[in-house]
Amino acid sequence: MIRALFLSSLLALPAYAAESIEISSSSRQTAVVELFTSEGCSSCPPADKWLARLAQSDGDELDVLPLSFHVDYWDYIGWKDPFASPAYTKRQRQLGANNRQRTIYTPEFFVNGKESRGSNRILEHIKKVNQQKAVLQLDLSVSKLDNKLLFTLQSSAHSNAPDNLHHRYIVYEDHLSSQVTRGENSGETLAHQRVVRYLSAPTSLRSSNRHSVAIDPQWRAENIGVAVVVATPGESEYLQALYGPVSALLLPE
Repeated sequence: MIRALFLSSLLALPAYAAESIEISSSSRQTAVVELFTSEGCSSCPPADKWLARLAQSDGDELDVLPLSFHVDYWDYIGWKDPFASPAYTKRQRQLGANNRQRTIYTPEFFVNGKESRGSNRILEHIKKVNQQKAVLQLDLSVSKLDNKLLFTLQSSAHSNAPDNLHHRYIVYEDHLSSQVTRGENSGETLAHQRVVRYLSAPTSLRSSNRHSVAIDPQWRAENIGVAVVVATPGESEYLQALYGPVSALLLPE
């Protein structure tokens, strides 16, 4: 597994900031693990902790992008999850439909869009994904201009890659926490890693792609990372992903 991440100068692109972070995908497929969770659910904290440990294990034997999506359908019982979004509930419903589920629930894990239950089963799925040779090469350049993150993504597909692919840009944040005062977790302090703070709409993947994201002033710069996930329309098949921290762009010199 080789995934490159480094700072460089963008002299050829004067409209962009002077420094950038470059991230390249692996020659093998990176596994995407999505946890759908809520601070209003008493069963979720153990799953949140397990995802945090998974994030720490990346680079040892696993090539994995863990993501935590906070859903909003637990908010009605008294605690409004500050990291929840109806868009993430919609995403979970889409993945649930793809898996022919009758209902969705928390905590729920998906590995490359496939529902996976139990830590051992999840790890087996990750390793199986990592064994597959990637059919796409992705090279991402991230820079900062004023209050925006600027993405330039280059994509090169092998001959056996599917047509009509789309991709999403993601911003995630580590080391988040809440002191919960209501609901099922009342009185608890909950910690979270890899919390999705921004998820773009899916757009067609081309050989050259650009995107920008407004930097939310609530994001803590030292804990921010970005990712790109490539899949077939409807999230039915995941092809590749890349990710990495971008705190070096956001922190003051």
